[in-house]
Amino acid sequence: MTVLAADASSITDGAIVLAAETVAPRLGLEPEALQAEMQRGQVCCLVETGVDEDEGLTRVTVRYHARSWTLVIEPDGKERATTWSASAFPLKTRATSSDRDRVAEQLRTCLQNMAAAGLTITYGALARLLELSPPNTIHQITVALERLMQEDVEAGRPFIAALVLSKARGGLPAVGFFDCARRLGRFAGDPNGVEARSFHATELNAALKFWGGCDASCDAAG
Repeated sequence: MTVLAADASSITDGAIVLAAETVAPRLGLEPEALQAEMQRGQVCCLVETGVDEDEGLTRVTVRYHARSWTLVIEPDGKERATTWSASAFPLKTRATSSDRDRVAEQLRTCLQNMAAAGLTITYGALARLLELSPPNTIHQITVALERLMQEDVEAGRPFIAALVLSKARGGLPAVGFFDCARRLGRFAGDPNGVEARSFHATELNAALKFWGGCDASCDAAG
């Protein structure tokens, strides 16, 4: 997954940047609305690289709720097409991600967008945003969040999972967040105690600064 930029249209050093004016109409939005929805973490973009007979091609799929738009880019940067649906164009791509990999990648992209906007989100709202298929959508979110926490520890980053809150815990993540943080060696207190709130506030501020450059005066979505 990659975070979709909305202020230019170019390919620079392999990075694909699409203009809001190009993408927005395909998703039924005005450019200003697209940028606002991106800031809310409502827009995701999947970039796939072709292999074998499709070597050199890149497929970009932009998704906004039930709408999606796909384009295929030639090696020289020219668009091959802009009208196929995400499922209709048979571009052969490298199958390297399992369903859990895909959810974790989508989750990190959406949370990075949330951090850029200075927002938090609930577990339920995140499951709806990613349009996960039942059953056990919250469990799918939990598994993916724990994977992101493992990655963040290995990379020496703050927990981006701190942006995800439980409606039932007064602005804190679920107990599983603290249990996972304990297993990873970052938390040693009571998940229901005062130390949990202090630990979470520290991680949330650090995550927002790392990915979004702001403090934790945020609103929870959903």
